[in-house]
Amino acid sequence: MPAVTVWLCSTLLFVGVFLFVSADQTNITAESGQDVTLTCRAPNNNIIVLEWTRAEHGANYVFLYRDGRFDPANQDPSFKNRVDLQDRQMKDGDVSLILRNVNTADTGTYKCHVFMRETRLWQLSFIYLTVVNPPDQKTITAESGQDVTLTCRAPNNNIAKWSRADLEPEYVLLYRDGYFDPSNQHPSFKNRVDLQDRQMKDGDVSLILKNVTINDTGIYECRVFIEETRSWKNSIIIHLIVDPGQPRGDREDRGNTDAVKKDGSDGLIVGLSVCAVLLVAVFVFLIYRKQCRDSNERPAEIAIPLQT
Repeated sequence: MPAVTVWLCSTLLFVGVFLFVSADQTNITAESGQDVTLTCRAPNNNIIVLEWTRAEHGANYVFLYRDGRFDPANQDPSFKNRVDLQDRQMKDGDVSLILRNVNTADTGTYKCHVFMRETRLWQLSFIYLTVVNPPDQKTITAESGQDVTLTCRAPNNNIAKWSRADLEPEYVLLYRDGYFDPSNQHPSFKNRVDLQDRQMKDGDVSLILKNVTINDTGIYECRVFIEETRSWKNSIIIHLIVDPGQPRGDREDRGNTDAVKKDGSDGLIVGLSVCAVLLVAVFVFLIYRKQCRDSNERPAEIAIPLQT
């Protein structure tokens, strides 16, 4: 048997023993801001290596588990603090991945790659995730210093949160079981936010943001927890734009200053007018006096030559 044939057979035997590829593929569609579970199962729980990858990220992993622990060394930065296993014990071979707060950039094909101890086989599954922007999105413009209400309605529930993805931590407000949870709230919103209705009657989870500034400009997400599916649902996205004008206090001070200036200018005009009238009166009086003096002196000047 030629050497090439022997090498080829050996290679195929190695692949057949150590690699098994499953062609399973699942399609999932989610809205921006939702938490998504990418389901994947292995035949047993004797898992040595678990790899979640995306071809678009090259050698970087979405999630890597090996040697009994999570390995963040080569994790792609876009997935840091956003992914976790649905069951860290991976009971019954459950290696499903939870991807939090998805956005349109997360659209793509995800590969679940598992290597099992007993069979020494690899199992490969594909999940194609499509992330779309929710149709309900609004833009609100406000002036610095105003109180703004961000309106949101959702099915009756006990847990609601407002967040901004560009902040760390991202929580603007978290409300659950009748209480505010300030543990992970961003410092810039402390004592500045409240629910329009803390009872959340009729699903009203609108947010009141007090004394806004230019730093409050951003995209706010209203999300509620759905008990039936045990997942977060994005109810609305609001883009708040704060006009970097004069804050309320500065506008009031400026108004008072303008009033003082106006009163001063009015007083100056009145004063100048009075002075002008007085000057005219003095001028008229001086002319009148001069004319009277001239009329009294003129006969004497004429009489002297006649007597001479």
